[in-house]
This record gives sequence, structure tokens and C-alpha cells, in this order.
Amino acid sequence: MDSTDLAKMQRRARTRYELGRARRALLGVAPFLLVVAISLALTHRSSSTLLFGIAALSVGAVMLWYGRDLQRAVLPGAAAGLVPLTLALCANRFHNCGAESCASLCIPACVLGGVVAGLAVASVGNQRRAGAGFWLSASGVALLTGSMGCACVGYSGVVGLALGYTAGVVPGLMRRAFGEKAP
Repeated sequence: MDSTDLAKMQRRARTRYELGRARRALLGVAPFLLVVAISLALTHRSSSTLLFGIAALSVGAVMLWYGRDLQRAVLPGAAAGLVPLTLALCANRFHNCGAESCASLCIPACVLGGVVAGLAVASVGNQRRAGAGFWLSASGVALLTGSMGCACVGYSGVVGLALGYTAGVVPGLMRRAFGEKAP
């Protein structure tokens, strides 16, 4: 066997390995398709929900494929993002969205859901003593997941989600940065 045959075998083995990892990553985000489908069925703005859903699925698949801290962040991020998603979809179902009613019900639901999601990610991050990769990845997945519901209000819902999330995650980041143990 000469060196070109060995190189070909190595390339083939590497390709098979990466395809296997990609297949597992796609299987890993497959249950999230159900979340996207339910969200699409319940929302009034299906295009925004679909856009954020595709983004969450894509980011989650890439993170699962890559592995390490990014892989460990997918489930906590998605679970945390379900809170603002659920609150926003439920708030949206209680009324017909108009300027006044969305400001009184949907936006606060997005902000509250963001705070809870931020606290959840901070709790998991501190418990695991996770690095920056985990924090950023879990935050991205949580915000994309929550945005599927908060986008029904438009930009203000997504901004409210992000502000609430920041308010929830910053204390945990501060605890992590200054070395205090999580409660």
C-alpha cells in the first residue's frame, strides 16, 4: 500500500466520521421540529416563527455537530427558551393582537419569559462551571427559541425578550466572573 492509497483511506474515513456526526446532530435536533410545528400552528405571524425556528434548528444542529461546550449548551438553551416561547404564545391566544393589547400582555410575557430563561441558563452555567462557549451558545439557542413566540409582537417582543434575558443572566455571569458559588 503506497502513501496515496493511505491518504485516500484516511480521507474516506474522515468523511464517514463527519457524516456520522452530522447525522447524529440532525437526529438530535429532530424533536425540536415538533416545537417549531406547534409554534407555527399557534402563532399569528408564521413567517417570523418559521424564520426563528429554522435559525434555532440550524444553530442547534451545528452546535451538536461541533461538540464540546457548544453541544452541552443545546438542551439547556432550548429548554430555557421554551419559557418565553410558551408565555408569548399563550398571551397571544388570550386576545387579538393590536397595539394596545400587545403592549399590555404580549410584551410583558416576553420580558418575563426572558428573565426566567436568563436565570435558567445562568443557573445551569454556574452549576457546571461552564466556560464562555457554553454561556454564549446556550444564550443563542434560548433567544432563538423564545423569539419564535415573541416575534408575534414584532421587534418590540424580541427586544423585550432580549432585555429580560439580559436582566436574568447578568447576575449569574457576575457570580461566575467574581468566583462566587451558585446557590
